[in-house]
Amino acid sequence: MPQNKEILDFLRRRHPEWQEHQVRWRWLLDSLEGGERYRQAVYGHDPRGVPVRNLIRHKREYPDPREPGALYDPLGLGQHGNGADPATTATDDDYELRRARTPVPTFVAEAIDTHLSRIYAREVRRAGPDRLMGWWRDIDGCGTTIDQWMAEVVAPLLLALGQLDLCFDHPMAPEGETIATRADVERFGLGQCLASYILPENMLWWRLDPAGSRYVECLVLETHEVGDVCELRYRHWTDEDSTLYDADGNTLGVTPHPFGRVPIVRVFDRRKPRCKNIGQPRYEGVAERQREYYNRDSELILSDTTQAHPLLQGPEDFINADGTIPIGPNWLLPKKKNTQGGSATYEGFDVVPFPKEGADSIRKNKADIRDDVDRDSALIRPSGRTGTSQSGLSKVMDHSDGNNRLAKIAKILARAEEQIAEMALLVLDDGITPLDVLRAIQVAYPTEFDLYTAGDVAAAAASFQALMARAGDLPYTEGLMLGKLMRLCLPGLNDDQYARCDAEISARLAEGAHPGPR
Repeated sequence: MPQNKEILDFLRRRHPEWQEHQVRWRWLLDSLEGGERYRQAVYGHDPRGVPVRNLIRHKREYPDPREPGALYDPLGLGQHGNGADPATTATDDDYELRRARTPVPTFVAEAIDTHLSRIYAREVRRAGPDRLMGWWRDIDGCGTTIDQWMAEVVAPLLLALGQLDLCFDHPMAPEGETIATRADVERFGLGQCLASYILPENMLWWRLDPAGSRYVECLVLETHEVGDVCELRYRHWTDEDSTLYDADGNTLGVTPHPFGRVPIVRVFDRRKPRCKNIGQPRYEGVAERQREYYNRDSELILSDTTQAHPLLQGPEDFINADGTIPIGPNWLLPKKKNTQGGSATYEGFDVVPFPKEGADSIRKNKADIRDDVDRDSALIRPSGRTGTSQSGLSKVMDHSDGNNRLAKIAKILARAEEQIAEMALLVLDDGITPLDVLRAIQVAYPTEFDLYTAGDVAAAAASFQALMARAGDLPYTEGLMLGKLMRLCLPGLNDDQYARCDAEISARLAEGAHPGPR
């Protein structure tokens, strides 16, 4: 068997978990990106050969295959090409009209941006060896700090996809230069560590160690600019080197590395329980509601557009053979004269009113979906959204759930940063980093977030003090209840702070306890 045939067979390998989830990953990424990417995305074809998109096609919107022009462009781009204005597809086809005129909702991006803005509004404390501290100031050779990379790149992708592969390597030597000594390495800056990310859809195949904690080898799809053309390349990573292939299986280069392991780590939000190397997306439910809202919004747009032009019902005698109605000068519509019975009468024209119940139902459904997104993301409902008002204490208790969710996300990001720091040291040290150095790495994300206004805090404090003033008959029971209420009002404190608060509550209840019946 020719060697090239063996290489091509290897490049066609796809991991079973990749095959199961790769379409879902593309859809989640499209949901995060939104815009035209979300509108034009294709996730396969239905049994009739029509592209499957985020906008679901109704049965009545399928054209008659016997009609001319009923064939579909597999990419749905028509004659206008990629990047054309979406209005170019708005024809007399109801489906294309809905797709062109419906704005893409941004629920996933809004939820992630809201949560991350709260987390990164507070300082992230980091500590480690000097070489790691220096790397944190420039993680990719372009002056990007670790704060910028995490907040703008890694964190949004990790939360949207549930997982993300991060690659760490030295810079490539300049073309035509020979690297023979350590001085050459220093002169060209080849001892640096450059960090990059690999989308899950581009990690085609992998093999893990027995513990399932790291890659033994993997196959990555890359895009390289060759002149004015972008070409696909395949890179095979092992513990010793990386080999680059073109799409025909030709070897383009072999690059040894001294790291002793594949310098790629997959960080997770949460793991899927039935998969070994697949993450569970935290905002998958929000993405589902975003698509449903998108489809219902399109139905409402089509309904309102159709009802803006009422139907006219009139005498059948006025309809010509070609289905038209004669209109006189100045858009005068004549009435049919009836002379039977000795007197002249006229048949009138009537406007057929459209039923509004369907559109009202869609509007209510859209509002319900928006509320579901707020609950799923623990987003605070704006003032006046509902007809009921909340007391200061109840508002702070609502914020407690949001604080807990943000604290969980912060812990996930802190754990990912610790893995990033370990991989960066692996590359900077050209091999295994001593255990005492790894233990010196500290990444502390905030656990307490200001989710309420000064008025909310003041009202909650007044309500809590009023409860304390009336307490004292049941010191033990009331102490337990007030302690739980205090934790809801003050989420994110450490154990010592909570212990001091409990002590103050117990002392106050002891002072107010009554010695006997009154």
